[in-house]
Amino acid sequence: MESPLKAIGFTQVNEKEMMEDILEEILSNPTKQEAIQLSAKQILAEYMKEIAENTYVMARVCVNKSSKEPKIQVFSCDAYVEANTALDVEDVEVEGFDDGDGGDQSYYVVCEERETAMQIVFWLQNVVEYLEARKKNLTCSQVNIVGIASEGTIVLPIEKDEEEEQIEKEEREKLRLILQQMKNGDEEAKEMLEKEEKELDDQLKERLREEDFLSVMSGYFIPETIDEATYAVLGEILEIKERINSQTDEKMYIFSLDVNDLNLEVVISQRELIGMPSVGMRFMGTCWIQGKVIMS
Repeated sequence: MESPLKAIGFTQVNEKEMMEDILEEILSNPTKQEAIQLSAKQILAEYMKEIAENTYVMARVCVNKSSKEPKIQVFSCDAYVEANTALDVEDVEVEGFDDGDGGDQSYYVVCEERETAMQIVFWLQNVVEYLEARKKNLTCSQVNIVGIASEGTIVLPIEKDEEEEQIEKEEREKLRLILQQMKNGDEEAKEMLEKEEKELDDQLKERLREEDFLSVMSGYFIPETIDEATYAVLGEILEIKERINSQTDEKMYIFSLDVNDLNLEVVISQRELIGMPSVGMRFMGTCWIQGKVIMS
């Protein structure tokens, strides 16, 4: 996936010098910062520079004080967008490599969205806050997630009447209940799910003989690379906001999407979007999913 910074208005950040300038600005003049003591000689810090409303560039660094002159190791310098929608989740697992010796400090979250029973993997934004909360034995039942889109296209909606929409909702609710029963150890539910999946598969194959893919699939949220939390996304646009990068004057769009009942916010640079967005149309693109865990 291309640099996530492009999505928030840095479409010309390929050059190494520009990247170094951005990093220097963040470290010397951050909008906000967080830090945690990893050991007697190491501090993990997150520096954020606001470039639009709820939109930042974040540098995650480790300060090593083992020598006379403290050394700063930069782990990442990425787009950081705050999502507004909180999702109820369960089966939350936070995984990361934290060797305490200056290794990579990237963490990923695996969870299941309660309403849709959809599994989500995302890059953790608030690592410092999470590590502090873990010391206090706090737990997570909600997350905020956002898609950082490297590219995207506006596609036409699927025309459906009220009866068709109601049937779709009932089918999704039926599958959700079956999945919940399976989690509770119901063996019959497993057989029911296999039967439902086979019927849906047969229906899709039949329709695809006469219709194109985008006429059949109203939405999807499909992992492309689990290790990098990158997803192929297709969803209906419910709301559109515009933001301007204060450093480059480039415009970005913030879409609120309905992805098969999953509420997802997506940010994309105007320059990386094909088509004119409007409410009711659909967005299709590739997104790096990042987010916060809400600890309590």
